Amino acid sequence: MTVRGAARVRSPRTMAVRRLLQPRVSLAFELVAVAAWIALVAWAMTGGSHAGHGHHHVSATQAVHGGAGFGDLAMWALMSVAMMLPAAVPALAHVGTNSLRWRRQRAMATFAAVYLAVWIGYGVLLLGAAPLWARARLPGDAALACALALAAAWQLTVHKRRALRDCHRSSPLPPTGWRAVAGAGRFGLRQGGACLRSCWALMLVMAVASGRSGMLGWMAVLTGIVMTERLARKPRRPVQLAAVALAAAAVALALPAPAWRWY
Repeated sequence: MTVRGAARVRSPRTMAVRRLLQPRVSLAFELVAVAAWIALVAWAMTGGSHAGHGHHHVSATQAVHGGAGFGDLAMWALMSVAMMLPAAVPALAHVGTNSLRWRRQRAMATFAAVYLAVWIGYGVLLLGAAPLWARARLPGDAALACALALAAAWQLTVHKRRALRDCHRSSPLPPTGWRAVAGAGRFGLRQGGACLRSCWALMLVMAVASGRSGMLGWMAVLTGIVMTERLARKPRRPVQLAAVALAAAAVALALPAPAWRWY
């Protein structure tokens, strides 16, 4: 091998660093997700900090207990941006790199708007079903345990595997005109639909857990599960490990007042 040829051979670590240092077309949207996290942290440290002491602040938890409103939907939208927009970064990068430079941001914004609209629509359905949930009169711990058990079961279904596989599929993007706008929107709808089919049960857990003193902890854990599944080359093992962790959390919540309960 010549010296020039040897210089071209780089280790996977070097290539990963080079990719990290390259300009990111999706940087603006990543910053939007960071801003959503900052807003949620600020909410938890101010008005939301008393959620675990019997006060139901504006959150998705109110929807579960029959107190849905515009504030609940706004909180759900903020959580969707913080938790689900990072999972769409690979798709956003695909849209950005396959669009003409002068319309790149427009195409990515169209994709993100449609993608998030899917999740906001799911939130509307949850809020609409809130009166039915309220009639069950389940304690908060029982409701969260049921949601965790449901999420654990969904992780092991063939439908979960198919949806996660669909999350990795790309879509052709026309270069210009209304066809380009429609192409970005259609791709956002497909990605949002696949992500919803994959993660609806995890976000249901988040809807039940929000408003608690440990809301940010649940958000971090569930976001980590979503991101690991989305970015792993072989997601089968992360999906299975997540199912075990969710099932263990459900069992722990079902136990009578354990001393180590942190939320």
